[in-house]
Amino acid sequence: MELNEQEGKEHIFSLDNLLEIMGNPTRRIILSKLSKVPLGASELAASFGKRISRQAIHSQLKMLSDNGIIESVGDDPRNIKYRINSNLSLRIDITPDYYNINYNVSKNDEFKNSFKLKDTGCQIDYNKMKTPNKKLRFLGERIKEIEENIRSLEKERNSLLHNKECFIIELKNIIRDQFEEDLKKKEQPNLEKEIFYTVFYDPIKYFKRINIDKLLDDMFFSEMGPIRRDQHKVSIRHLLRDLSNLMDFVREDEDNWFFDI
Repeated sequence: MELNEQEGKEHIFSLDNLLEIMGNPTRRIILSKLSKVPLGASELAASFGKRISRQAIHSQLKMLSDNGIIESVGDDPRNIKYRINSNLSLRIDITPDYYNINYNVSKNDEFKNSFKLKDTGCQIDYNKMKTPNKKLRFLGERIKEIEENIRSLEKERNSLLHNKECFIIELKNIIRDQFEEDLKKKEQPNLEKEIFYTVFYDPIKYFKRINIDKLLDDMFFSEMGPIRRDQHKVSIRHLLRDLSNLMDFVREDEDNWFFDI
């Protein structure tokens, strides 16, 4: 199992907050509308018709604002608009043999400052165009090309995920056929296999050296208190020794564990 987060960035809020926010259909509609144009609460309420009250709209806007996803703009209290203030990316992959959640969060200002038209490689062609209509047509064509490329990348990604799942299934078959009896214990008989699969699901993270604290987090022991966490840490060290006795690519060297594939 994997739980990948944005590296080198401090998250504005947790994954649980993000899933709760995006799990509400009204909030998703609000964000969809605000991604196009800034809108006030009354404008949003009018777009929903009688399906949702203005008070409910205010409640949803407050939640989105409190979590830093949107912000209010304007000096006139009677004409406050809302716009999206964060860039979010969330991807969930769940299959019978694979689990992965990957999300990224960054402030809108960071995003705007890091992307300029000159970085796209088409500014020279764009600047040659004299009329707004030609520029709009040019931008529309570039956006269409990007969407087509994204669809192509999605197909390639799906194919790669399919291949990865095939390899994981074969890996599980080998464990079942060759090592099943050796891995059975009286207590928590599947914990060794869970450790093994966790390392294999994200070998880039564990390639060469196994960080046991990261392993504990990826096995969702992070919510436990320090005493229980340390108990599991000791238990996992023992189970890694059992695995190393069976497989020569898992080894211990002066209290450090290495995963050599």
